[in-house]
Amino acid sequence: MTAVCKFIAFLVLTMVIKTFGLYNAARFKPAIQSSTFDNCFAFLGVDANYNPYMGNGHCHHTLCEVIPWWMVDLRGQFVIEKIQLTNRQDSTYFANLLRNFDIDIFEQDPRQLANFPNITGQVCYHQTDPLGASTFNFTCSVPIVGRFVRLVMRLGSCDYLHTCEMEVLVSGYSKVEMDYKRLINMVLFGTPFDKLVTSDYFSCAQACLSRRSTDFCTAFNWITSRRSCQLFSINPFLDLSANLTAYPGISFSVQST
Repeated sequence: MTAVCKFIAFLVLTMVIKTFGLYNAARFKPAIQSSTFDNCFAFLGVDANYNPYMGNGHCHHTLCEVIPWWMVDLRGQFVIEKIQLTNRQDSTYFANLLRNFDIDIFEQDPRQLANFPNITGQVCYHQTDPLGASTFNFTCSVPIVGRFVRLVMRLGSCDYLHTCEMEVLVSGYSKVEMDYKRLINMVLFGTPFDKLVTSDYFSCAQACLSRRSTDFCTAFNWITSRRSCQLFSINPFLDLSANLTAYPGISFSVQST
């Protein structure tokens, strides 16, 4: 038996993308929150699962805080027009905990600013009253250019922040930057949403990034011998090891989280 070595490398790509109509720039992007209750991690707010019941494992949840917050990094500067927010729907009580909140937007990471989190970015939406149990659509009064989109509650007393999915709907030209982790001599088994013939590995990576806005491409196999590029839309936050196998001459790349 011939041993197959696995090497890990990283690739950073930057691309200007033109979109027609609105698309969700938040899906599968890196997310962070002020704290984490149990296993209700921040990425569950952008995992493409809209199940509004906390017990099903697809909602994020902070600990009890005076200014709890959740934030997604869009990994580029986008023209943000609308926000769609799916709140908890397992009870009116839990749904109504979301109140006195802002959805604000920053061009740079606000965690580096003095007095964070008690600062305010460009506000797309504010609501004082409890939000309620449903999916809501908020239109910014004017389009806002930014990269970091935050949901923050300012309560004056300790409470929890939890929602189940956020879409950040953007338009126009966007400068997107994406990091990929490359596993050399590894292949992802599964069904790609597209198969292409490209000149080299970097062209395959560019094809995936260019399909981010239309197909939510997050990963790809590059098969050197056939110049074959297999594109996947998968949740990069999940453990993929069960579907990865050592294979010489193939490399698998996935969006870094």
